[in-house]
Amino acid sequence: MTPDLSPMTIALKDLSLHELNARAGAPETYEADDIAVLAASIATLGLLNPLIVQKTGKTWGVLAGGRRLAALRLLAGDKTAKGWTQGTKIACRAIGDDVAAATAITVAENVTQKAMDPLDEFEAFARMMEVGGHDADSIARTFGVERRRVVERLRYGRVHPEIRADARAKKISLDAMKAFAEHPDQSVQLATYEGMRGEYLQAWTIRDKLRSRGVKLGDEIAQLVAEEYRAAGGEIAADLIEEDSILTDQDLVDRLLMKKLGDHAAEEAARLGFGWSMALRDVDYKLLQEYGRVYPGMIDPVGEDAARCEAIADRLAALDAARDAAFDDDEEQGEHIDGDALEEEYEALSDEYDDLTTGWAPEDLARAGVLAHWDRGQIATVTGLIRPEDRTDRRTDRRGEASGTAGTVGGGAADGEQDGGADTLELAESLKADLKTERAGVIGAALAADPDLAQDLLLFKTVADLLGRGGSIAYSFGVSASHGERPHGRPDGIDGRAAEAQADLFAGLDLTWWSDDASIPERFEAFRALEPLMKSRIVAVALADAIKPSDLDYGEALMCHVARQIVPDLRAVWRPTGEAFFGRLKKSVLLGILARDLHQPEEAARLASEKKTAIVDFLERLFAAPFATLTPQQREAVETWCPPGMEIPAPRARPGYPGDNRLRGTDTDEDEGEGEEDTPEEDGPAEAGDWDEEIPFETGDETQTEAEDA
Repeated sequence: MTPDLSPMTIALKDLSLHELNARAGAPETYEADDIAVLAASIATLGLLNPLIVQKTGKTWGVLAGGRRLAALRLLAGDKTAKGWTQGTKIACRAIGDDVAAATAITVAENVTQKAMDPLDEFEAFARMMEVGGHDADSIARTFGVERRRVVERLRYGRVHPEIRADARAKKISLDAMKAFAEHPDQSVQLATYEGMRGEYLQAWTIRDKLRSRGVKLGDEIAQLVAEEYRAAGGEIAADLIEEDSILTDQDLVDRLLMKKLGDHAAEEAARLGFGWSMALRDVDYKLLQEYGRVYPGMIDPVGEDAARCEAIADRLAALDAARDAAFDDDEEQGEHIDGDALEEEYEALSDEYDDLTTGWAPEDLARAGVLAHWDRGQIATVTGLIRPEDRTDRRTDRRGEASGTAGTVGGGAADGEQDGGADTLELAESLKADLKTERAGVIGAALAADPDLAQDLLLFKTVADLLGRGGSIAYSFGVSASHGERPHGRPDGIDGRAAEAQADLFAGLDLTWWSDDASIPERFEAFRALEPLMKSRIVAVALADAIKPSDLDYGEALMCHVARQIVPDLRAVWRPTGEAFFGRLKKSVLLGILARDLHQPEEAARLASEKKTAIVDFLERLFAAPFATLTPQQREAVETWCPPGMEIPAPRARPGYPGDNRLRGTDTDEDEGEGEEDTPEEDGPAEAGDWDEEIPFETGDETQTEAEDA
């Protein structure tokens, strides 16, 4: 029997969700994003369907229309929605006290609901445009949806009627029909559809075939040639979304692209001074294997460039002094020196100096050229190419000395090559000192992670100090230890993994024995009560901070021996960074590392015309995560490369010092020159019993440490 429903209007404030509503137990239903869409529709078109309600005490419970109620409340709370308040009268249809009928109504209302089919949406939107004079923007405002959604639905009307009919009949999937909508030309759609009859249609295969029938206006190639394409009268299949319109004349697009590539190659060749240029749509690296390659290196600037370089050198010298003063912060002058500003100026001038002193040799410019090609959505250039017919077995480098043959595009330099003029890696003294600091941190962190070895090393070192030198005695205890100072010019820019590992180990220590309220004897007894393993861990972490920056040269055989045990693969725990390392090298040196050491001459040539900062950024990203496109040889080079001064050398004994195993009480009669600082080069091997000579352990001699650091 049909329930009796009485039409009436009820104030919004007197409406609430009925407990019998099928969705009353799922309030999240009324918090969905599409509630705002429904509210926008009600605000524009009004409430098209009244609410079904039943009297529940002082209010009316909504049996059917909970989402509409949520949308109405949203409008009442929106100050920008005019005419909607808690007192607004809402059209309703009321049912009596029949509980069974009320339950049936709410279930039917929710169970029988079905989302609108996208094709139905398209036809509804199309009627609004044809009959109601709407456009995409007004339809979007009416339903509170994004304009893109309306346009996507309207584009279904651009699908060929036969394809759309098959989608209605479920002969093809909706996704397949959507794929055809991506090409605005219905004749192209139908030809593609008919050519695929009998196949299992998938959206990606359809899109792949349509891509060969023109270029979308939003694609990078189309954006590059669009102006010339229109000027040449090229046809464009217009789409409702402008960037999805299609340049249908593929041949014209290709011709215009090749002209763009050729013009770019010629401009680059003229700018850099090369003798020729060429353009390729795609690079065939097998073909380019026959080409040689030259690279930029150090050049002597002339004229205005030479004068500018001289001025920059003078200013850099002044900035060096100013930067030192910035660290000292001269209080007598009563002013603070902006060290960051000085650093920025120094970096900028260094980059300019590198640009002025880096380039190609005249003989290389005369025979080399520039290739422009299309690569990953942009024009890419390869500079310094030498055509096969111009290659020679020998050539003269920019210093007038004979060098090997030019390297090929596809690989590293030929045997005996001088890398085409790229500078060899020579580090400034300050950078060498900083690398020592970084290495000390890496060794210290590794030592902290090996408590047994650390404890043995500490005991051995202590015994050696007592029996071998007899110095560095602190009061009556007889043992001294000092924190290893590790100065660094760019501490914030170094690889922080070693410090993080050491900090994690420190966080795991039991330091309850070091109570501020306890006396030193009490702390000592509490320390003695610790488990042996915890004591070893404390010793290891403490000893890690004692590792000092050093050359690890003669006299450091013990540290080399230990370091190579605990850090078998330095690059696994440390990498050079842009701020602390690469940014402090000259541009030509960076290019040399990339081309020669890392076997990436193509990238070196590509980056040769870039600013130094771009090269530094590339190297930092490369070392942080070697690219998937690297060859096995290149990947191995990146994963193992280490600058001089950072690698851990094999233990080396000082010439004439077989074991340096002298201990107190082993003096011989041959202790001439006692108290003098002997060196192997000047005085030959020191005699046994020469106690003031350096032995292969840290001595605590601060004067010696400062001399080494200098």
